[in-house]
Amino acid sequence: MDNDAITVKIDILQRPYTVKVLRQDEDIFRKAGVSIEESIQRYAAKGTLYRDNQDLLAMALLESTVVALKNRRKTDGQTDAYEILDRLKSIDGYISANIERNIG
Repeated sequence: MDNDAITVKIDILQRPYTVKVLRQDEDIFRKAGVSIEESIQRYAAKGTLYRDNQDLLAMALLESTVVALKNRRKTDGQTDAYEILDRLKSIDGYISANIERNIG
């Protein structure tokens, strides 16, 4: 990474994971670690539904991925709306130009 990279230690299930991240991304990585731990704790509280830490990690990963995909869908929808708006503006400009040409 570049000079702005720092080493961050994130604990997940009492195991330390060291990652190099950009300084401006440190807070996001730390929040991600906390979010993973909270998700694992929620699933662990459900009792014997999950056999081991791998099950808990898998469920936390699934939950995080679903949230990320939902957010991406929202963003993609916004992009589509902007594209539609641009097309409508283009069509409006075309119609306006042709009306002026035909009337004038």
